[in-house]
Amino acid sequence: MNYSLLLPELLVAALGLGVLLADLWIAPEHRRKLGLAAAAGLFLVFLVGLRDAVDGYAGEALYAFAAPGSRNGMYVLDTLAVFFKEFFLLAGIVVLLMAVEFSDRFASGVSEFYALVIFALLGMMFAASANDFILLFASLELITITFVVLNSFQRSRTASIEAGVKYLILGALASAFMVFGIALVFGSANTTNFSQIQHAQAALVGNPVFLVGLALVVAGLLFKIAAVPF
Repeated sequence: MNYSLLLPELLVAALGLGVLLADLWIAPEHRRKLGLAAAAGLFLVFLVGLRDAVDGYAGEALYAFAAPGSRNGMYVLDTLAVFFKEFFLLAGIVVLLMAVEFSDRFASGVSEFYALVIFALLGMMFAASANDFILLFASLELITITFVVLNSFQRSRTASIEAGVKYLILGALASAFMVFGIALVFGSANTTNFSQIQHAQAALVGNPVFLVGLALVVAGLLFKIAAVPF
């Protein structure tokens, strides 16, 4: 089991926890600067991922949570996954830098705001490497939960609370679609692993239960990204 592939995610998770812990010892007037420190930390993670992309993987797909030589791990690191992780890291850096300028609007909890952005990024990175419906669903739920809290972060504003509640309702509906769809896919394919489903696609393509399950999963994903007409 090649757990070293998860180094970028582990670093991002440690950074998010570090921001929360630093809040305990930093004076309130200096907590705003934690966003700059977090952005710098994400940039270091970006460089680590870039180095590994250039020197370590050479376009070969590597798997974690799998037996040596197996392609059935729920976590995959390939060229596409590395690209999206680096993209998400850059986006996270930009968001944190913007949040620093926005942080003066918060009466309290600015460190928690930065940490939520980082944990949302963590979910995106895991989603980019998901090779199993279970990991994909867990990653999307981490993103959804952090987004719900971020949407309703300004508790003194009615519009912020309303946005959070609306996002929570739509997110729960999308999750219900996805869970039901994943259950149907598992019931027809006897697996939730993408690689195994791909190998059995010839037998599954004519299975109506599998197709309905796949349609529900796609509908849930479209709900998550608010795609037309969802």
